[in-house]
Amino acid sequence: MKKKMNKKSVMVKKAALATMCLACVLSVSACGKKDNRNDNKDPITGESQTQSNDGNGSEAGTDGSNEGGSDTAAGDHSEFEAMIGDENTDPNSIIDYINTNIAGAAVSDVKNFFTGLLGFGDDIRNIDFTRLEDSRKYMPEDMIAFMDLMRLEGDTPSMAMSDEENRKVINMTLSELLERARLFEQHLEKYPNNVSTDAAARMYEEIATSAISGGYNKEEGIEHYYKGESNDVIDQKALQYYQQFVQANPDSNLAKIVTEYINVLQSNDFKINDSMEDFYRGLHGRLNVNNLTSHGTNTGTNGTGNGSMNNGANNHTENNGMENSSTENSSTENSSTPDSSSDNTAKNSINAVDTVIQGTVNR
Repeated sequence: MKKKMNKKSVMVKKAALATMCLACVLSVSACGKKDNRNDNKDPITGESQTQSNDGNGSEAGTDGSNEGGSDTAAGDHSEFEAMIGDENTDPNSIIDYINTNIAGAAVSDVKNFFTGLLGFGDDIRNIDFTRLEDSRKYMPEDMIAFMDLMRLEGDTPSMAMSDEENRKVINMTLSELLERARLFEQHLEKYPNNVSTDAAARMYEEIATSAISGGYNKEEGIEHYYKGESNDVIDQKALQYYQQFVQANPDSNLAKIVTEYINVLQSNDFKINDSMEDFYRGLHGRLNVNNLTSHGTNTGTNGTGNGSMNNGANNHTENNGMENSSTENSSTENSSTPDSSSDNTAKNSINAVDTVIQGTVNR
């Protein structure tokens, strides 16, 4: 009987010990779960970090950061839309907003930022692109390239305000103006459907038109910038610069237009008549900006339409090599005929004896 009681006592003790062990296990397990929940809270404020962590997905900035907070990550940029919609907004305020919010913005929001900025105001030259340098690493490739072009335009403007005429007038030599237009044309060839395309197209058409028409506007009484001895005649010295550009850029869309213009100049004895004015009025169509900014074809100088836009962009480096060799060949040919005054003039132009043909600009 005594043995049975001792045996029962042992069993009770074992059961009690097992109960205590189970309680400890459950307690430790509970502690572990509590610690895991704390991993999603800020160690200082205790605020949940779950929302901000979820915002670091594919919709975040270029480096996956979300510095703008949850509202920015969710695409709430109503303040930006309000600034773009107000014509009295200072462009620098728009730039400041972009610099502050671009790091944590979605890709679509970044696109909207620059679409809004480039479409704001009457003149894109009023935008100080140097202020966007801190945002460069978050920009799409075409925007970086366009910003560099506009910084070049800012350092050496193709157009500048004239104190005498109270308007923007040509501010470069003819060859420089043609080359500046070509830079924007190359940008359009490489980025035909991107954020900067519309703005680049406006710059391209404006600069190319100025280079060809000399800013001439009969209705507004604006004289031809490259006029000769009288207002109704174009200085024949301009011809060599147009020819030089065509030789250096034989496959470009702009060279095709310049070639047509050379024929118009020569067939009309450089006189600004109805035929010349018709050509100027038709420059918008002849510049063919739509072909440069779509998936169409660039007809080039031969008018066959066989050169695709993609090929034009991919062969950019190769064409540059051809352009350089064309210039060198032209120089060699000119030097081999010393008795020809026209050849000597062309040779001098290649050696940078290019000056503003008519007029000066007060800067």
